[in-house]
Amino acid sequence: MRPFHLAFPVDNLADTEFFYVNVLGCSIGRRTERSINFNFHGHQIVAHLVNTMPDQTDNGRVDGQKVPPFHFGLVMEYTQWHTFRDELESKGVEFRLKPHVRYPGKVGEQATMFLNDPSGNALEFKSFKDDKRLFATVEGQEHIDGGGVLQSESSK
Repeated sequence: MRPFHLAFPVDNLADTEFFYVNVLGCSIGRRTERSINFNFHGHQIVAHLVNTMPDQTDNGRVDGQKVPPFHFGLVMEYTQWHTFRDELESKGVEFRLKPHVRYPGKVGEQATMFLNDPSGNALEFKSFKDDKRLFATVEGQEHIDGGGVLQSESSK
């Protein structure tokens, strides 16, 4: 599969560049007076300067947490996620939702964290111990938060 592309609004290109390069480790591709292309771990994201940021205050609820309905990010390898979390913490990054495990004991169990870029866009970085669980559910429990409860090998 080819890399994905995402365009998103920002209200300050200099702050955006600093955040995506110095905090998230992206490199810069093409740029204009009103946009910057970033290499977001092999994917193309483009920050577009806007006069007014859209209202993003309508927080959804996921596993009891206020998760912004508009967000983007990466699904990382498990040890990579932990290393990245430690790097962000060492840089003093303020998290929108602190690193934690969502859906413990369920098929959708994942390590996750959210942070905001300088314009207030929410980014999520998540990881699964087993990548096969990214879209997995327990048959008949697809509508349960976390995709259903895991069964131990002895109970099968």
